Amino acid sequence: MALLGVFGSKVRVEILELLLELEFRSLSEIAEGLEKRGWKMTLSGVLKHMKGLEKAGLVRHEPGIFAEKPDARKTIYFLEGRERVEKVLQKLKDDIVNPLRAGVIFCETADFVRRIQGVGRELTGKERRRLESLLAECESERVFRYLTEDEKKKLKLWRMMVSIM
Repeated sequence: MALLGVFGSKVRVEILELLLELEFRSLSEIAEGLEKRGWKMTLSGVLKHMKGLEKAGLVRHEPGIFAEKPDARKTIYFLEGRERVEKVLQKLKDDIVNPLRAGVIFCETADFVRRIQGVGRELTGKERRRLESLLAECESERVFRYLTEDEKKKLKLWRMMVSIM
């Protein structure tokens, strides 16, 4: 299970995505790519993530691969098994991220419903629009398919509640 910890960091996932775009990159190119994606990191910080990805068997490096003499500054990083990495990232998205995201959206909806149930007054227009938006998001295919049967029943109840209000 420690292996899954590699994917606990959004930075490491971003690094893998960068290497999928252009497979051979230097440490400074990876840092620049991360910065373009909104991550400001030192080279030593990026190196730490690279070592974790190497330990997981996802990335490999060759020191000075494109230099006449071996040169640590020209170390190139690349994916170890490109197709495998693509599959792992897709599985991560489909089997972990999306179901978790669905749970977050459902919990946000449930919290909102609990808050408005305790108010004891009619909903304001803003509250009604927010509730409608949350319910629509929960009922969307990308969320609904990951909800439990109990959560789906609650959605029906909340939908009926909205129609009565």
